[in-house]
Amino acid sequence: MTTFVLACLALTALALAFVLVPLWRKARGTALVFALALPLAGLGLYAMLGVPAALDPVNTKVPDSLDEAIVQLERRLADEPASVEGWVLLGRSRMAQQRWPEARDAFAKAYALLPDEPDLMVEYADAQMRAAPDGRFPPSAVAMLETVVAGAPTHQRGLFYLGAHRLQAGQPAEAVKVWEQLLPLVDGATAQALVPQLALAREQAGLPPTQDLPAAGPTPTLELTIELAPALAAQLADGDTLFVFARSVDGAGLPVAVKRVPAAGFPLTLGLSDADGLMPAQKLSMQKQVRLMARVSKSGDAAAAAGDLEAEGQVVDVADGARFTLLIDRVHP
Repeated sequence: MTTFVLACLALTALALAFVLVPLWRKARGTALVFALALPLAGLGLYAMLGVPAALDPVNTKVPDSLDEAIVQLERRLADEPASVEGWVLLGRSRMAQQRWPEARDAFAKAYALLPDEPDLMVEYADAQMRAAPDGRFPPSAVAMLETVVAGAPTHQRGLFYLGAHRLQAGQPAEAVKVWEQLLPLVDGATAQALVPQLALAREQAGLPPTQDLPAAGPTPTLELTIELAPALAAQLADGDTLFVFARSVDGAGLPVAVKRVPAAGFPLTLGLSDADGLMPAQKLSMQKQVRLMARVSKSGDAAAAAGDLEAEGQVVDVADGARFTLLIDRVHP
């Protein structure tokens, strides 16, 4: 039961992780850190906490806010201070709130319990850098990053942060060396975010530009037509909102692209592209296939509710200029 409680509280706390924060205070190419970051929970998980009867008596109240969920998590950790997972979740939540010293301290607790886990070491190093008054990686954090990269030479976040430290420390040639190890390990979209930083490091190091860096590819745009079944036209009301989503095929996490427009003037034609994304780490262009969905919301909220009008989802291939039609023909129960 304890594990279940922690999991429930953790899912709520991790919803905070979608607050976009910079990788390091003076870094460029912010999108890269999110492409390299550990996957985080979706905002919708907060609504899936469950019912109070499923929880232990000390936590019978479902949190009314994310802050309250964190308070419950902290209370649980006071009773179970040996929970590595709990401290990591608390650290990530505090990072999302930009409460850097508290995040650093939470990760320190987790690290003391599990000192040899590479992902944890990198997150702890990141927290130490953000909490530092000068915005730089302190020696203890650098040592962790070096240990991670020495033991796992393909650890992407470790390589990125170590390169960032080298550039911060006025060692651009070393940053180039580290980031050129990283470049072939990442996907095309992430490489595009890394290339400008690598070029900057080469320039600062007095090195010639690299000629064979990956070229930017086209950004796909899906062309969608949204139709409303005549039988449902009478149920459309002023103030209704149309949401059009592209989600991962399995439906996990946040949509990779979403449009919100007034639900009027059907049939509607619109495009979905990377510009409609919520997270740089989850771009439409990174997907081979997506599930397209359309919903007329009566409340204006993106979450489905009884009485909303919706279309059946379609799994489609992502290709620039591809055209699809979604027919809104049913009422959400």
